Amino acid sequence: MSDTFTFKKSHLLVFLAIVVIGVFRSISVFAQEKTTTNSAVSGNVVKSAGANNGDYQTVKLSFKNYRYELSPSTLKKDVPVRLEVDLDTVGGCMRDVVISSFGVRKYVRSGDNIIEFTPDKSGTFNIACSMNMGRGTFSVADNSGEVSNYKEAPIEAGSCGSDGDEDGSGGCGCGGF
Repeated sequence: MSDTFTFKKSHLLVFLAIVVIGVFRSISVFAQEKTTTNSAVSGNVVKSAGANNGDYQTVKLSFKNYRYELSPSTLKKDVPVRLEVDLDTVGGCMRDVVISSFGVRKYVRSGDNIIEFTPDKSGTFNIACSMNMGRGTFSVADNSGEVSNYKEAPIEAGSCGSDGDEDGSGGCGCGGF
């Protein structure tokens, strides 16, 4: 009978250890969320508290009505962007996001849905999937808050990004079958 009691006692100790660890993790997560919620925010610019982090813009990217949409849709020049992609609305080839004016091309997926870049010029710019099936635009305001008259030329229909087809007949929505 003493073996049964020792066996149950060890289970109880393991259970209590797991509960204690869970409580500490919950407190840690709660404290981290509270710090994030209480961060200094100016417009969509957030002051980061971490090492080597400065100010950055948090922007949401979704795909609605057959277009990419950024929220907010106007970014600030020279302030790094943290683009969080909504994988519930962005699927298929739309997950291969291209912002050529700022040298961005990234395939996003679960666990890796953040795109970071710094807009270094003002105007209106294109965002597209690598096959140019999904498109959108966004603006970048200069330091005075004004958006310049520069407007990036629309991407030609049928262009398949960098798929290598000279005639634009790459299939999968790229102007061919």
